Amino acid sequence: MRFLAKILATLIILLLMAATIMAILLHTRHSAALVNTLLRGAGYEGAQVAAVQYSLQSDPLHLRLIQPRWQQHNAPALAAEQLDLWLSPASFYRRGWHFDSLLIQGVTLNRVPALELENGLINARRLAVTQLTLSVPGLQLDNARLELDNWQNSAQAWGDFSGDFRLSAEQATWHNQTLQQVLIDGERDARTWTVYGLSLNWQGARFHGQAEYQTDAHNLIIHQLSASGLKIDQDFPIQTLLDLSAQVRESELSVDLRRLDILDSSLEHQEYSTSNANLALENWRWPGTLWQQQDARLSLGADTLRWHDLLLDAPLTELHFTPEQISLNGFSARMLEGYLRAEATLTPEAMLLHQLELKGIRWVMPEAIQAWLMHDSTPQTPLQAHVDQWWRKLDTLTVDQLSVGYSQLTGTYAPLPFQINDINLDGTGLVLLRQGQPGLWQGELNAGAGFTHVRQITLHDPLLTMSSQAGHWQITRLNLPIEEGLLEGSADIQLSEAGWPWTLSLTGDSLPSQMMHHWFGLPLPLQGKMDISVQASGLGQFHRGLAYSLDGHLNAAFRQQALIPSEASLLQSWQNGETLAVTPLSSDKTPVRSPVTLSPLKLRADRGRITLQPLTLQGQQLTAELQGEWDLATPSGREIELNASDGCQQLTKRWHNHQQDMSVLSCERNSI
Repeated sequence: MRFLAKILATLIILLLMAATIMAILLHTRHSAALVNTLLRGAGYEGAQVAAVQYSLQSDPLHLRLIQPRWQQHNAPALAAEQLDLWLSPASFYRRGWHFDSLLIQGVTLNRVPALELENGLINARRLAVTQLTLSVPGLQLDNARLELDNWQNSAQAWGDFSGDFRLSAEQATWHNQTLQQVLIDGERDARTWTVYGLSLNWQGARFHGQAEYQTDAHNLIIHQLSASGLKIDQDFPIQTLLDLSAQVRESELSVDLRRLDILDSSLEHQEYSTSNANLALENWRWPGTLWQQQDARLSLGADTLRWHDLLLDAPLTELHFTPEQISLNGFSARMLEGYLRAEATLTPEAMLLHQLELKGIRWVMPEAIQAWLMHDSTPQTPLQAHVDQWWRKLDTLTVDQLSVGYSQLTGTYAPLPFQINDINLDGTGLVLLRQGQPGLWQGELNAGAGFTHVRQITLHDPLLTMSSQAGHWQITRLNLPIEEGLLEGSADIQLSEAGWPWTLSLTGDSLPSQMMHHWFGLPLPLQGKMDISVQASGLGQFHRGLAYSLDGHLNAAFRQQALIPSEASLLQSWQNGETLAVTPLSSDKTPVRSPVTLSPLKLRADRGRITLQPLTLQGQQLTAELQGEWDLATPSGREIELNASDGCQQLTKRWHNHQQDMSVLSCERNSI
């Protein structure tokens, strides 16, 4: 026993002497060589240091390695300016390397490091990497700092950790987007990443937020995200964000946005823009669509908001999103020199306007939109395309309360130029679209205006009243004061019956004769007065039904008629196929008048077949007769004939099958 005790004491003395010698050597210029030798002896052939510093007085023990470097096989070396290790007491009795703290300073990485070590061989209660420069696909960091709690090496590229984490960087580039002054502070456990604080600068704005990522559900919860002073212009790479969004969608990540606030921000795009905008969005689910939100809310206010060619000043709105429904709790804006207020409920197929108020609106309708409304063209502009697509999908359109006052509408489209001043509309309980079919299916509407000019016809204070009950649409009053005359009428449409049968009654007293030329296209540049009566009926749902069902008559009696200009000019224009200019009704000029008499005009319609009974014009020398017939179902079968004579000169002109035939017999008896 005494011999064994001597051997054990000798071994302890040798170990103490070796430790003493090593401690002495660590304080000399041989410290780096000693550590490198020990590392090679432990199997780390590619590891080396330039210098070593240590302190036995600190608790825990502290060791500093200057310019450590480690190269594995042919891979690029991992190097740092300095590595500080605070040794944990567990290192003396547990397997592996256990550190209270690890501090790595001055690291540059151009790839994800792969440590070929047994999992869990290196453990640290706290790992910190400072002065980090990282450049990997999709992410670059400059002068960054990374701190992780309870870190250990693992099969994952960056190891594994649990507890608090913190990342800061002066500048970061993520998918070609530059972020500055980045700070992320949070905590991680087995199932959740929690971000207690996020802040960064991007696109001139400062962002702050808190978030949570649930790894099992692959769900990102953004509790709060705010930005102030965000500016997005034409150069902003929208496609980059769209591509990133597509990648995230393919990864099946879901996002629950609890609260988003964007303050004092601006957006500039070719189709839309806004300035000094404030937006608040709550409870939004992504990738859910507008119609799939459960209880989302959006509030928006801005100095200006532009959508295509429409500019809104001081818009303010609040939206509530629930499944298959969007509630517009309030919208107001100054626009087109007036203002607009609205409340509505939207579904994928319906627009239910609870209130629509427009005051002082002055709109010059673009020619492209007017042509599209008249079905003279297909959508050309993005705005037309959006409206056309929306209208085709819409099944129901209602307006509970409609109020339009002191407004003006102007159209410059050549086939139908017009200007309507002092528009006043008052509607209640209006159903304007049902099952995709337009019309007044329900409700009451009163319409009035001040000065109105439509295709050289001037109206003063026109008035229209109509109502509908269960699809029985009645125009109870139509009052159109035209110059010194008056056109009155009423109509009845049965929208609830097949084909939409309708009847129309019009009477006109002292109407200007110029309407014959401007509105009906008759080649008669007349000036004078006429009295008319119209009775008509038919089916109005489809054009084909109207072509086979139109019945009725139009009678017109003329008085104080005169040709403008002369009779000879009129005959010459008929011969040359020219259209003579007619003096506008409001003209102050005194035109050259050629008095004529005109027989009553009689048009008869029988199941879409229209007959024009002979209309005779008699002047001082000119005599003309116009007659014809045509079928709405077969427009090519139109037959209209004009016979005119001026002394010894005679003209016969026929329109048929989209062609014109003309013969002229001059005073020299030559036939053309």
